[in-house]
Amino acid sequence: MASRVLVTARACRLCRVGNASLSMLAPRVVNTAILSRLHPTAAMLQRSLTQSQPIRMYGSKKKGGKKGGKQSEEEADKRDPDEDPVDMDKMEKNMQARLERLSSELQSLHVGRANPALLNSVRVQLKGGTANLTDIALVTVKNAHNLLVIPNTFGEHTLIDTSIRNAGLGLNPRLDKNAVIVPVPKTTKESRDKLIKGLGSMAEQTRVQIRKVRHDAMRQLKTAAKASMPKDEVRSWEKDIQTATDKYIAKAEELLKAKARDIEQA
Repeated sequence: MASRVLVTARACRLCRVGNASLSMLAPRVVNTAILSRLHPTAAMLQRSLTQSQPIRMYGSKKKGGKKGGKQSEEEADKRDPDEDPVDMDKMEKNMQARLERLSSELQSLHVGRANPALLNSVRVQLKGGTANLTDIALVTVKNAHNLLVIPNTFGEHTLIDTSIRNAGLGLNPRLDKNAVIVPVPKTTKESRDKLIKGLGSMAEQTRVQIRKVRHDAMRQLKTAAKASMPKDEVRSWEKDIQTATDKYIAKAEELLKAKARDIEQA
């Protein structure tokens, strides 16, 4: 009996017998002898294809496995020896920002004397939304115990008057034509003691914020130290970071002491 083979689509596409395409025969089983009579070339091609060894396909290896990830981490830890492990300028800039915030809060405290900074936190409700008072009006000192607020736009003095009353500052402004006068009442001993006591809380918040900046810098230094950074160099950087931290905490203490004296003399 003649051997029977599977006609592949490739062999059928290459050959046509009469009007019928051999591709219509695939994947039917066809007698080899019949195929050779129909078309010798097709039979020869069919035998060569069936006798050829199958080709194995290998997928490419995926990169970035466990070993590759470990190497990436090691490469990330490698630093330029000329690059500072900690940006001291940026660190001190962040500490200075905390100090400036404290200074602004201290200026806004009511100590019995007219100070335009008392109204820095006031926001005015306008028709299109809210705005800082200092953005829509000029705030000046009229005398030792009165502030004068002059709106940039005519007619907004009533909105400013209402906003100052509702700001929770304990101030009772009054209208004066197109301006607003804000009397600053004298402080009592009880109110002064309360303000001084509140300075302790403000001081602690500022110290915590400055130390948080130091913590972030120390974490950066620790990462750099893992990349074979000399121990002596690490200790030197730690000393510089701590010195800057102590400097800004001392500045915060000076601001608080100055404000406490100002309150006591009010």
